[in-house]
Amino acid sequence: MTREPTSSRNEGGPDEPNPDLPPEQPPSEEPGTPAPDLPDPRPEEVPDAPEPDLPPDRPPEEVPGDLPGVPDPSDPGHDLPPDAPDEVPGTPEPDQPGNPTEIPGTPAPDLPPQEIPSEVPGLPGDPGPAPGPMPGPIVSLRPGHPLDAGRVGDMITRAVAGQPWMPRLHTGAEDIAHAGRMIDKGWVTVAEVDYTPAGFIARDGGYIHGLYIAAEAQGSGIGTLLLDDAKAKCDSLELWTLQANRGAQRFYRREGFRPVEESDGDHNEEGLPDIRFLWTRADTAEDDTGDKGKTAEGGTAGASGTGTGKDAKATSDRKDTTG
Repeated sequence: MTREPTSSRNEGGPDEPNPDLPPEQPPSEEPGTPAPDLPDPRPEEVPDAPEPDLPPDRPPEEVPGDLPGVPDPSDPGHDLPPDAPDEVPGTPEPDQPGNPTEIPGTPAPDLPPQEIPSEVPGLPGDPGPAPGPMPGPIVSLRPGHPLDAGRVGDMITRAVAGQPWMPRLHTGAEDIAHAGRMIDKGWVTVAEVDYTPAGFIARDGGYIHGLYIAAEAQGSGIGTLLLDDAKAKCDSLELWTLQANRGAQRFYRREGFRPVEESDGDHNEEGLPDIRFLWTRADTAEDDTGDKGKTAEGGTAGASGTGTGKDAKATSDRKDTTG
């Protein structure tokens, strides 16, 4: 009879684990192995299943506005307590230029020190140096040239027209022609102010045919300047001036001239009494009072005399005018 081998104590039944074997490990997933079909944890919807009984949707009930402690949503200050003030004193309005953005107590950033700007000359508070005197007009003397005839003749015309007692014997065109003849003879010296003719003297040697200053330049010393230039070139000067021209007589006396002869006017074309004045260097050296005026009262005078007889108007005119 065949005996069945008895099981050792290490052998177990078919449902008992073997303690000598390592525990079973779940098989690792191999790449490409499809996942097993696991049941879907989400419940499947059953077609035609009735919806659960839910309470009907109702609009929220409005809260009465008269309940105590319930603010009105339309009130802009509903977030503030009823006893809060409308404005906080000292609080700047938002978005306004000049409002401080710094928080009180916050230390200022480390900025470099700002330099104090120096004073700009000319601004208030800085008078600066006192302004000096304004420079006067630039006066220069030069010989007359033909282009000066119009300006020189116009000075003669205006001077005669400015004296109501002076007879008007020549037109403006004749005065310009007479000025052109004196310029051609080399008698005329022109005084310019800022390069504009402002006066002239017509002198033939020691004899002065005419001395005229433009109205806008009278009182600026141009008459004295022209006479000083003539005195520097001659030892003596003489001229005729009308007795009615009191201002011209005072001017020539202040310039060192003295009257030496009077006439009833029978030899001048105006037919008016006149006076001949004379200046000599010796007389000036003996009696130099220094009382020189810049111009005669009412303007520097013009003088003309007998001349040499070569020019009818130059020899007969002894007009002494102001203006």
